[in-house]
Amino acid sequence: MDQELQQESSTKSNSSESWVKELTLAEKELRKFWQRGRRVIRGYLNETDSTSVQETGADKYNIFWANVGVLKASLYANPPKPLVKREWDDYMDQQGRVAAIMMERLITQGFEKPDSDLNTAFKQTVEDRLVSGLGQVWLSYEPEIEQLEIPQDNEAMEPLVLERVKTEHVFTDYLYWEDFLWSPCRTWEECRWVAKRVWMDRDAFCSRFGEAYDSLVAWTKKPAVDKVGDRVTPETMGVEKTEVFEIWHRPTRTVHWVSKSCSWELDSQDDPLELADFFPCPKPLLATHTTSNLVPKADYLMAQSQYRRLDNLSRRIGMLEDAIQASGVYDKANKELSQILGNSQNKMIPVENWAMFAEKGGMKGVVDWYPLDMVVGALDKLRGAKEAAKVELFELTGISDIMRGQTNARETLGAQEMKSQYSSVRLQYLQGEVAEFIQRVLRIKAEIISKHFLPETIIQRSLIELTPDADFAVEAVQIIKDDFMRCYRIQVFADTLAIPDYNAERAGRVEFITAAGQFISQVIPLLQIEPEAGPFLLQVLQWGVAGFRSAATIEGVFSRAITQMSNKLAKAAQNPQQQQPDPRVIVANAQAQAIQAKTQAELQRKNQEIQTNMVRAQSELAKDNAVAQAKVSDINAGTKMKQMDTMNTIKLRTVKTQDEIKRSRIKLQADLKAKAAASRRPQQ
Repeated sequence: MDQELQQESSTKSNSSESWVKELTLAEKELRKFWQRGRRVIRGYLNETDSTSVQETGADKYNIFWANVGVLKASLYANPPKPLVKREWDDYMDQQGRVAAIMMERLITQGFEKPDSDLNTAFKQTVEDRLVSGLGQVWLSYEPEIEQLEIPQDNEAMEPLVLERVKTEHVFTDYLYWEDFLWSPCRTWEECRWVAKRVWMDRDAFCSRFGEAYDSLVAWTKKPAVDKVGDRVTPETMGVEKTEVFEIWHRPTRTVHWVSKSCSWELDSQDDPLELADFFPCPKPLLATHTTSNLVPKADYLMAQSQYRRLDNLSRRIGMLEDAIQASGVYDKANKELSQILGNSQNKMIPVENWAMFAEKGGMKGVVDWYPLDMVVGALDKLRGAKEAAKVELFELTGISDIMRGQTNARETLGAQEMKSQYSSVRLQYLQGEVAEFIQRVLRIKAEIISKHFLPETIIQRSLIELTPDADFAVEAVQIIKDDFMRCYRIQVFADTLAIPDYNAERAGRVEFITAAGQFISQVIPLLQIEPEAGPFLLQVLQWGVAGFRSAATIEGVFSRAITQMSNKLAKAAQNPQQQQPDPRVIVANAQAQAIQAKTQAELQRKNQEIQTNMVRAQSELAKDNAVAQAKVSDINAGTKMKQMDTMNTIKLRTVKTQDEIKRSRIKLQADLKAKAAASRRPQQ
């Protein structure tokens, strides 16, 4: 070991010893929990002793495995949908809305993919919580740095080397329940430090801490075994590995890497993530525990008496079922008789000296048969006791037959609804714990992104430039990067943790479209009379839209529409000559035009009537002339004066008729002109 390493060891030896003591105390506090958890896992996997199975002839009744399967489907059947929104849903806070959309996209990317680190970690964490009693994840920020060489003006000088962040990632790693340690405490708020146990091979160890420490730590291939025979280290260790602890100390906000086989720290850093709560992990998912001690107790242990009772009843039932078989004897000299009942289930025993055996009365004389009727009766009693034990177990665990997909045809609808309601009440608290845990993880991830991601990375990963809200991207990033504004303007939630109702999203969109359509149809008349009310009405609609999660992404469309309408109205106010006329004048002019059109139509109709009358009068006049001429031709010369009188009378009638027609036309035109003039006057 070189001199620098010796100097470094002298400065770190004390802190390493103190951390080894802390880890030893924590392991002592958690040892009983670990041992119980390992036994529970063996029972969950049905890893029973093969000797006991051969002796009893029956496997255990693993209803614990079935109950865990039901709870996993109820707690985490599908990935949750992260929800990031404004603190108070302020519809005027467009920058906050865009910041929420960007953050939601960043923490949701790849969430629903099968290989997503978040999805995989949450599934394994929920299973650990239901089986061993503790589930935990660990978050880390890992940027990829690339070096850029910038040549200098002077060729003799070496090029300037700059480092640039190429990519950035926030990883959420599943943490095995035995690899998570914390300082002994009563509540999580009192926890001083948390630690993660990592088994590293030589390549990973030397790459992280340097080859100088390779010979100073202990390496092993074989899994260690504690005093009670339980495995401590992983069983699948094909290569040599060493145990390293990553410890986060909250009072000093420092991180330490320690190996119990090394007398000094491997490494230490100041707060690398700068999180508000410091720890890179949330409060773990814990089974039953109290405020006197944070160490949990697995759910199986709270009802292990009922589980064991079911196992014992199942074994007894199996033994009695094996005892129910046909057995008999036959003459050894006639081996063919064994084929009558001698199959794999029944038993036939050859007997020597059959004649002497028969003289004594056969089996009736030498054997007292085991009473199978009593066996069958005991079997029925055991099966009834088994059903009663299952009912007691389901009452303790809160899993009803409704949740398991079973029902009784004789039960009423009210009984089934009561059991479903009871089980859902018991399950809601556990669902709330899982939801709170996932929400804490998402908030830690969002905080890491906001503190360490570059602004261009946030804009690029969120794809906000491809949306109508691209104009707010820069201001939204400023909110995300500002600790104070981010905490008070956007919040991260975990929505839809149990089996999701996919119709809810569609119903929300239909509800929004219906409400928006009704609102628009009602305000159109007002917009026709008062165009200045347009921005106000759009803001009212935007205020209503802000309450729908489905409409969060289109609020930007309303904002742009409000801005455009306001600018248009402002320009119209600055240019009065281009200002649109008063809507009341428009309505009055429209009414006047309608009256004028109606008057013209009436005038045209009357003109047609006058022309028709003139044609009719001329026709009658021509007819009278023809009659008069016919009469004149028949009158002799002596009646010429009478003929003249007749002609004069006809002429007078014709003149009179033409005068009447002329007076009627003049009067009608005067009336029409008066009406048209009256309609053109502007109304007050």
